Amino acid sequence: MKAGAFTAAIVFCAAALVVAHHGQIGLFDESRIIELKGTVKQWNFINPHPILVLDAPDDKGVRKDWDVYFGPGAVPSLRRQGFAPDTFKVGETVIVKGHPAASGAPGVDVLGKGTGVTREDGRSVPK
Repeated sequence: MKAGAFTAAIVFCAAALVVAHHGQIGLFDESRIIELKGTVKQWNFINPHPILVLDAPDDKGVRKDWDVYFGPGAVPSLRRQGFAPDTFKVGETVIVKGHPAASGAPGVDVLGKGTGVTREDGRSVPK
């Protein structure tokens, strides 16, 4: 009986750590969606979390490097959605709609309704 309780406690603690690491709650302001139009500087299609780095102006017109997150998904999850190492090309212009970082840092998450990335010609990414 004691071994079962110990095992249950270990599983509970491990699950709490996973949720703490992968939880999106509080990191992004999900009540707002902002739009950025900018130039791809880097596409890091690597685990644990692929990130697109975009050179785009903030709401005051100051150009910054924005980190675009694709939710808590890793490479296998994004591959199933159609993303690949060559999805974005350095220098291409894209439009990002997403939830801004709650901290005010230049970051945005494109996971959720009304969010996403499109090419300059209006095509959704990935496709």
